[in-house]
Amino acid sequence: MVMILVCGATGDLGGRIVQHLVDADHAVRALVRPETSADALEDLGVEIARGDLRDEASLAAALVGVDTVVTTANAISRVLAGAKDVSIASVDLTGNRNLVAAAREAGVHRFVFVSAAGVDRGMADRAPLVAAKRATERLLRDSGMEVVLARPDMFQEVWLAPASGIDPAKGTALVYGKGNTPQRYVAVEDVARLVAKLAVADDPPRIVEVGGPEQLTRNEVVAAFEAATGRRMTVRHVPRVVLAVASRLLGRPKPALASLMGMALHTDLHPGEWDDAPLRDAGIDPTPASAYIAGSVRV
Repeated sequence: MVMILVCGATGDLGGRIVQHLVDADHAVRALVRPETSADALEDLGVEIARGDLRDEASLAAALVGVDTVVTTANAISRVLAGAKDVSIASVDLTGNRNLVAAAREAGVHRFVFVSAAGVDRGMADRAPLVAAKRATERLLRDSGMEVVLARPDMFQEVWLAPASGIDPAKGTALVYGKGNTPQRYVAVEDVARLVAKLAVADDPPRIVEVGGPEQLTRNEVVAAFEAATGRRMTVRHVPRVVLAVASRLLGRPKPALASLMGMALHTDLHPGEWDDAPLRDAGIDPTPASAYIAGSVRV
């Protein structure tokens, strides 16, 4: 049986990918940092390889007998939560470089990398996180492995939530720039199902750019939350010039925060050019952003 190594398996997206692979009776091994609990993965019957993207020896051990690598691993959520022992540079840049090199050395056949929509359309110039993803994509293209680049649009669970300044419980919302540029916010669960299918497909596409089924501007998102809660929200606009200057100035001292600001600016300047066709082609009924909004509201 083909062995699939999932990196980032304890995160939301990675954990869902693991669940779908296990449900389809695939053999899964998860790379889990030594200090992180793997109980939920072990309960699924997943093989655990203790290691870290920054530890090259642990990667070599984790990749023994692996045919396919799937990685969603990133540092931004931990950095924004206050972690001092990780960074975008050490995980998303150097860590992914280590993983690509180790996978190539181990003879891995397929490498599925969860990147970001817009990675090759200027977003990388504004967001250190996306710049790291672009660098990883370039390494993979020259790796000799069969590479699948999954590029999802903005996740509903991140960009339609308090993490990005929309808090229906408090009745507050941040609008980046003018807020009139439509995006196709996509559900984490939909992307997880798609990536799991790409990992085991006979002949998957090499690049998959995917968004949700609905186009909504940031202002329309706020209006949808107001309609769902039945009350007006206190809206604060962050001007484009503030986003531009802050993303530049914070690039080195606070790259995670700079990434959020850079991505927010990019999406206010450029509409999402991708749609939900990859989801529908894979037999996945995509979740509209409006459905997520309605389900997330607690009146």
